[in-house]
Amino acid sequence: MSGRIRIDGVSIPFADGQTVIQAAYDAGVHIPHLCYHPDYAANGSCKLCTCQIDGRQVSSCTTKATDGMVVESNTEELNSERRALTQLLFVEGNHHCPSCEASGNCELQNQAYRLGMTALIFPDFTAGRATDATHPDILLNRDRCIYCELCVRASRDTDGKDIFCISGRSENKSLAINSDNGMLDESGLTVDDAAANVCPVGAIIKKRQGFRKPIGQRDYDARQVTHNKVRLPEIKTPLVKAPGEKVTVATCSLAGCFGCHMSFLDIDERIIQLAERVSFDRSPINDIKHISGPVDIGLVEGGVCNTENIETLREFRDNCGILISVGACAMDGGVPALRNGLDVRDLLEESYINGRGIENPQIPVDRELPYILEKVSPIHEVVKVDFFLPGCPPPADAFWQILTDIVDGRQPDLPYDLLQFD
Repeated sequence: MSGRIRIDGVSIPFADGQTVIQAAYDAGVHIPHLCYHPDYAANGSCKLCTCQIDGRQVSSCTTKATDGMVVESNTEELNSERRALTQLLFVEGNHHCPSCEASGNCELQNQAYRLGMTALIFPDFTAGRATDATHPDILLNRDRCIYCELCVRASRDTDGKDIFCISGRSENKSLAINSDNGMLDESGLTVDDAAANVCPVGAIIKKRQGFRKPIGQRDYDARQVTHNKVRLPEIKTPLVKAPGEKVTVATCSLAGCFGCHMSFLDIDERIIQLAERVSFDRSPINDIKHISGPVDIGLVEGGVCNTENIETLREFRDNCGILISVGACAMDGGVPALRNGLDVRDLLEESYINGRGIENPQIPVDRELPYILEKVSPIHEVVKVDFFLPGCPPPADAFWQILTDIVDGRQPDLPYDLLQFD
């Protein structure tokens, strides 16, 4: 049997035996997915492809297409649920895009872009699952695994080796290796195996081949798909200024590299146009170290890694009408949060006692030094954030867009090409 189905009002054909997502895939219609792959039988595990089909929410990868079927996919209700699922996957795994070798060619990152995900609303959780680097050519980072089982299916159905399986449940769940020592080096996996090339995230990666994709040249940007518009939260109290009165702006840097501030300055001569309407309080322009009083807009980069960061951030929040979380470190902890799976005491001992070239080894203790927190947190776990500006760093045009939108009293909207996580 074959016929036609309607997806979001578009009529597309399907062949005998095809599922909804297979018909959509062949017709170039995008339905968000992670565990689906055209070469393997669907298992419906990720639920990202869930659609409203004939009035019911079901997985499009496991639902057979029938003539006259009506499918709704690109709705705000479904996309909101997909964003929540994607956010959960980000915080549950070690998905820090700036430090991931798969950035720019990652299906999880791809879906986050498509769905307009600008923030992580759930607390960070890193299980600290063991990384396997025993193989000479392949590395397994279990914390990044999203349990799509594509490597399991590829190894079993294509390679005929049955190397991977899922072991355990809940936070003890992990990707296991079928080998005598339970490690990759004795598994028989090769770089040419389908299982070594099918991972949609950065869990299974080839050594010496990462970070070769130039920033801004993501593989999936070239695909002909419709991207969702990135809609930021509504401004509840628009800025109202008297004629000639300037909007006040302050910036702050916590646990980060100051790269977001440098990107902000990359708006170049437009800083003069901005200065005609904006008065800078604490910022890299005037080098003031403390906020002088209440301001209209505050921009914070960096995560929260010590007690001083908490104090600084709370003071900043109390004095800012609108607070913008700027960059990957502020949004999800970024590169500094890579230490979250490690014991703080072990880190201090490695840095001050056991490291190479250490003289007079001792962990410094002084009232002037802030205490290091057990984990690095994004700023929205400490204070209320009004807007998120992702990126590492966000491009200068994104700074210009969000600031001029707010100053002009417009609802901030980011074009797709200004949204980035790496």
